[in-house]
Amino acid sequence: MKEPTLTRMFLNRFNEGGDAVRYLVPEAGGYAPMTYRQAEDAAREICLGLMALGLSRGDRVAILAGTRLEWCLADIGGILGGFVTVPVYPSNLPDQVEYILAHCRARAVFVEDEPQYNKVAGCGGRLPNLSSIVMMTGDAAGKDGATTLDALRRKGREFGMANPGAIEARAEEIRPEDDLTIIYTSGTTGPPKGVVTRHSNYAFIVTSCLEAVRIPRGSMFLQFLPLAHSLGRLEHFLTFDAMAVSAFARGLQTVAEDLATVRPEIMVSVPRLYEKFYARVLAKVEEDGGLKKVIFRWAIGVGREASRRLQRGEPVRGLLAWKNSLADRLVFRKVRDRMGGRLRFFISGGAPLSREIAEFLHALGALILEGYGLTETSTVTSVNRLERYKFGTVGKALPGTEIRIAADGEILVRGRHVFREYFNDPPATREAIDAEGWLHTGDIGLLDEEGFLRITDRKKDIIVTSGGKNIAPQNVENLLKNDAFISQAFVYGDRKKYLTALLTLAPDEISAWAARNGIRERDTQALSMRPEVEKLIRGRVEEINRGLASFEQVKRFVLLGTDFSQETGELTPTLKIRRKVVVGKYGSLLDALYEKD
Repeated sequence: MKEPTLTRMFLNRFNEGGDAVRYLVPEAGGYAPMTYRQAEDAAREICLGLMALGLSRGDRVAILAGTRLEWCLADIGGILGGFVTVPVYPSNLPDQVEYILAHCRARAVFVEDEPQYNKVAGCGGRLPNLSSIVMMTGDAAGKDGATTLDALRRKGREFGMANPGAIEARAEEIRPEDDLTIIYTSGTTGPPKGVVTRHSNYAFIVTSCLEAVRIPRGSMFLQFLPLAHSLGRLEHFLTFDAMAVSAFARGLQTVAEDLATVRPEIMVSVPRLYEKFYARVLAKVEEDGGLKKVIFRWAIGVGREASRRLQRGEPVRGLLAWKNSLADRLVFRKVRDRMGGRLRFFISGGAPLSREIAEFLHALGALILEGYGLTETSTVTSVNRLERYKFGTVGKALPGTEIRIAADGEILVRGRHVFREYFNDPPATREAIDAEGWLHTGDIGLLDEEGFLRITDRKKDIIVTSGGKNIAPQNVENLLKNDAFISQAFVYGDRKKYLTALLTLAPDEISAWAARNGIRERDTQALSMRPEVEKLIRGRVEEINRGLASFEQVKRFVLLGTDFSQETGELTPTLKIRRKVVVGKYGSLLDALYEKD
């Protein structure tokens, strides 16, 4: 970023982009392009509309919607006006929405549709600061305090005609130290905290990220992560500054289809997508069987050898190059075609990625660059690079970022991307940032001799067995999830003699297995109670245990009939397990596993 504020960055990129395509928006039968000029007109009208509603610089404007064009335009409009965007997950329950809007004292809120409007309207008079509700879709007639996005834009056009140069004047007022956003952490325990970050924080992180991982102008992205999460939001900022093209997925459930349609060159995702893709590929290989299975196993062995050489920085030459080229024609290219066929690389963040999955996809010719960060570090702290990467690590520190490991193993971070404060919570701010400016991340990790960072677990999630052994549950969970028949895993055992687990079944894979073995049931709930399925999974768990130390092994488990989900509160919006919620819900099942002793 050449500019000191995101306001100036957006205005300059609009001017540079002109009639070039900035967004691809899903519509019936395909995607419709939107140019920089068209996006600018919409964002300006939204900004001016908010000014016309009486909002002042620094006022908080919330956005309660899924990932869509209007989310981005509302965000840009707010940034142009010097307002502070407060993202809210559309999956949040009404009481959670009320908490955030009340805590940040939001003056206005954009809502996606009537169900989201109802969450806000249901707060009654408990939001005295809220004066305006803007509906992106649907009819605002008869809805108290509501207007439509189209009506807001009309109001903005009228305000602009009466106040020419209002946005340019506001842009001159906005300073790097001004607040840009308050992002409420989804958190795995307790109420969310509002992370306040400034224009300067994001100006730094956008610049640093694009220095670490270059994005050529015009690169195609598929945007589908929640924009309420800092990773999805940063992706939008990065693609705008790099003047890439963002195509919006129609939804999380359609990502696989949208990949084939959009054919992105770069994609940002959380590990869950890669886990599902990995499981589908392995299941398809098992289903095909015969010669196809033999060829795949040969090809993946060749690909893994080529991957190991590339990881060491060595060229792939001679016989190995020839075999890898043949494997690519016979197998790998067909697999990559399911991802659109043009992907240069993936970026992974938001949760730990299994090393096995990273190496497997790299063997297929799909590179994943895993990174690490927190909302409190404006999303990113470290990332692997195209020219140098190590699977199983989250790369090296970004330019201008310091990382060190405390005596107890906690990762400490310092740099210009560290947040200003937790909104209205000085004690929590002092606890997070020490007197020397180091952010205490709450994560445990190691730095190797080359400066690559490896995350071992969350500090508060470490399991200490009754025998005094410290175990990082996420490492064991990742190994379990790598199995084709296991969808999700939760490992338990703090202060216990050994580890136990809750496991969920991969629906497609277990259904196909049941068909091959003459079992009529296809429903995952019913299959989870079949003794044949329990025996299958027990064998898979025992195989995984053979690669673990005795104290890390899962001795007993329970098969659940359904996956953990956001709707039930067991997962965060980035699909990380809320451990406290899971223990609260399934604690009796877990404790029963120890009663057999």
